[in-house]
Amino acid sequence: MKELHVLLDYENVQPSLEALAKLAPGFTDVWLFHGPHQAKQAQAYAAGHERVTLVPRSGQGPNALDFHVAFYLGYVAARHPDAELVVVANDRGYDPMLAHARMLEFRARRVGYKVPAVKKVAVVKPAVPAAVLVAAKKAVAKKALAKKAVAKKIAPKPAAPVKAIAAKKAPAAKKATAVKKAVAKKATAPKPAKAAQPAKPPKPAPVPQATPEAKTLARIQQGFVKMGSKAPQKVKPFLRHVGALLGKDSTAEQVDAMVAKLEAAGSVWFIGDEVVYGRK
Repeated sequence: MKELHVLLDYENVQPSLEALAKLAPGFTDVWLFHGPHQAKQAQAYAAGHERVTLVPRSGQGPNALDFHVAFYLGYVAARHPDAELVVVANDRGYDPMLAHARMLEFRARRVGYKVPAVKKVAVVKPAVPAAVLVAAKKAVAKKALAKKAVAKKIAPKPAAPVKAIAAKKAPAAKKATAVKKAVAKKATAPKPAKAAQPAKPPKPAPVPQATPEAKTLARIQQGFVKMGSKAPQKVKPFLRHVGALLGKDSTAEQVDAMVAKLEAAGSVWFIGDEVVYGRK
């Protein structure tokens, strides 16, 4: 008995065992390649045939399962060189690989699968007897006559003449006009002017308080001004003196920050190794 191995790409197509028997008549083995989300369906499929081998997909990727099929096609061909190999899928990307297998004298091909269309069943409505139609028409006519009778009973009475209504409303309109004029005169009457009140003196603006950093900067500036010509003329003695003015525990970073503030204020600048003092 010749073997016929079906390699089913279950992520691509999902034929039943009956449909698979029509696609590959007389198959002996089925290699079912499925994704992790199809594990239950694949197990149910394997329960219907004793020679179904489940191959779950490992990892992810757009063509991950295709490479599984390609690997197993070579594996089955090597183990069963005389068997017929049928790949069931609608993916034509398998065709070059199968053509190469045929060039190596293996019997390999691909079969597609289409879900059979469901035929629509026409629903035939039962014929209505003529007697029923006549009775229905009479009932509709009776309802129409009843509605007309009710409409006549509830017809509105004719409205009173417009001239009579206008004559009744005229005195009331004159009174309302007189009241409106009186209210308008009261509203437009000038009100007595209020005596002007003396303006309050503006509050003095708060005097900004100097920050500790500003106080330290001012103290060091005044210290160099008092030293006059005795102030350090070289960079290294100048830096040592700034550190002494900041305190014994001052760091190199604090000294550099203070020197930068002195430069920004125009109190000192440097030309090479020379220190030049400003007027501030």
